[in-house]
Amino acid sequence: MLDSDPLSAMDVQEVLNWTDNLVFSKTGKHLDSLQKAVVEGTWQRQKYPEIARNCHRTHDRIKQVARELWQLISAELGEDVRQSNFRAILEQVEFSNISNFSSDYVQIVGDINFCNEHCPYPKAKKHRSRTSNATSTQPEKRHDVTEAPECDRVYNCTTELTTLKQWILQEKIRIVTIFGLPGIGKTTLARELVEQIKDNFDYILWRNCTETLTLKSLKTNLIQFFSKDRETKLPSLIDYLRSHPCLIILDDFQELFTPGELAGTYLPDCENYSKFWQQMGSFREVTI
Repeated sequence: MLDSDPLSAMDVQEVLNWTDNLVFSKTGKHLDSLQKAVVEGTWQRQKYPEIARNCHRTHDRIKQVARELWQLISAELGEDVRQSNFRAILEQVEFSNISNFSSDYVQIVGDINFCNEHCPYPKAKKHRSRTSNATSTQPEKRHDVTEAPECDRVYNCTTELTTLKQWILQEKIRIVTIFGLPGIGKTTLARELVEQIKDNFDYILWRNCTETLTLKSLKTNLIQFFSKDRETKLPSLIDYLRSHPCLIILDDFQELFTPGELAGTYLPDCENYSKFWQQMGSFREVTI
């Protein structure tokens, strides 16, 4: 069940990160200093003249920056966002956005604030159907969701679940993200999604991210999972992902980012994740 007051503990930095993600997804640029000042000042219930004085800019300049910012947010949320209702609308929103990876930017499933450079690449080909005379070396289904929470009831998420299933099962989108404000139920949504689509995958692995989950350790973990009980070992992780339908869920991916920094700033030992996701997205017949 979703929290009744998801933003009760939300601070200015979280609002800035959320807005930075949204603006980057629309424009390919992070928030500039004036946009940050508008967001921060508005969240603290300051009026434009006060924000202008703090920034040493004119009132008209701040109004122009704010107007462009509210237009971007309005288009994303489907609400008429203004300075007077910005905070109230964010406090009421349930799922800020669900965005598919193949459009403009890199993001990973989980409770995250993360954007990367534009990475346009083709959608994956549909998986070839299996014949009834499959070889005896084909592994049985292996689903490991021991790190996932227990299934809980999901409220008012039919549209989101339908969209996610279409992207993953029909359009074969390789990487999909669920992101939004803290406490709104992203993990619960992902858990319900796995329950509804699990029969479509030979391999399912759910992993909770911590600062110790470096790319090297993740790759090792995945290869061990995929190669277990296989008579013939494959050369690389990509080969395992290509060989059978796989679904990998990385929850709490924000734990791999540097606290207090803007979106996309990895911890020192996790910086190579960025190129890894681009590599995953560029290969055919891969589903993550």
